[in-house]
Amino acid sequence: MDRAIAAWGIEVDTDQALRTALNGKLKVAYTQYGYMLLLSQNAFDSPDWHIIRRICSQSDLDKLYEHIGRHLKVTHIAINKPIPAINTNDHEENVLRAPSNFTPVYGDFGPSSCSSPPTQQDFDAAFWVTAKQNNVLQTWAPRWTMFSRGNISEKARLLTLPSVQEAVDKGVADGRGCAAMDLYSGVGYFAFSYLKAGIDKVLCWDLNPWSIEGLKKGALTNKWPFVAYEGNDDDLDAMEESQRRLYIFNESNELAPERIERLRDELPPVRHVNCGLLPTSQAGWQISVKVLDPHLGGWVHVHENFAVEEIEQKSEEVRSAFQNMVKVEGECGLVNLEYVHCLKSYAPGVMHCVLDIHIPPHKSG
Repeated sequence: MDRAIAAWGIEVDTDQALRTALNGKLKVAYTQYGYMLLLSQNAFDSPDWHIIRRICSQSDLDKLYEHIGRHLKVTHIAINKPIPAINTNDHEENVLRAPSNFTPVYGDFGPSSCSSPPTQQDFDAAFWVTAKQNNVLQTWAPRWTMFSRGNISEKARLLTLPSVQEAVDKGVADGRGCAAMDLYSGVGYFAFSYLKAGIDKVLCWDLNPWSIEGLKKGALTNKWPFVAYEGNDDDLDAMEESQRRLYIFNESNELAPERIERLRDELPPVRHVNCGLLPTSQAGWQISVKVLDPHLGGWVHVHENFAVEEIEQKSEEVRSAFQNMVKVEGECGLVNLEYVHCLKSYAPGVMHCVLDIHIPPHKSG
């Protein structure tokens, strides 16, 4: 970073505040994905930076970003901020998890507005990033789609999770293979981990068309053939005949049980379901029980935010809720909470947890 500072076109040697700000903040507060540099939301919040913004023109700042880009071999720089729970414009819930606080500062990130729903021209005009995690490639448009770096340990855990391997081995042994579902797939955070781990087919649901486009691009990059349903019944017909590994649905996951019933004879048994929505994935719990193979059972991976001091209590409450759902569906075995993974801090005193819940078979025959 020092070379980038020294190359900047203003007198940094005579401005100690500037040098302190650049060395102290930009040196540590960034993440690089391919050709994009993401600065943390407080990268420019120091008193030194407030001084710099008063004494420097936008042209000077543009020179700084240009030199930083050259030094780090990036073409785009932006400030990353948390995904807002409420949309600023209409004050409605941010159901699509759109990164509306994302702030580009250097490079062309594409148009700042698009059609609703977006067109292929919108997709083509956007800037797309590809990153590799755990030898899996994922692609997204940062202006339009969130990418959670903090989920990397959960992605890695799924690659070697004993219950995933158990489902894979069982599918090999009986010749039917196995399937998994991701009810909130995004650009493929966890769906791609299932495929990498050997799950034969993964079915994905997401409401955000930008996430769906990123999911498709990522599947192509990883060379996983896919088929997508976007409202045309012919797409469902194609799925019934498909030999693809990834089935993509740009619709509400409330329709997942209906889709699975139609495709059940064409699919391997569904053994894993991922419910990766925060602050709670409760809306997907009943769906998970319905789509798991009723004769073999399987696992649901429940993402929830818990107060640190309530993790044990709340985890048992979730297990109990699933137990009651299984009673409704048929024969009732014991629902088992196998593991609680405290993934990362979500807020002070609040943990993002993943609960591995085993659902026993609830139909005989």
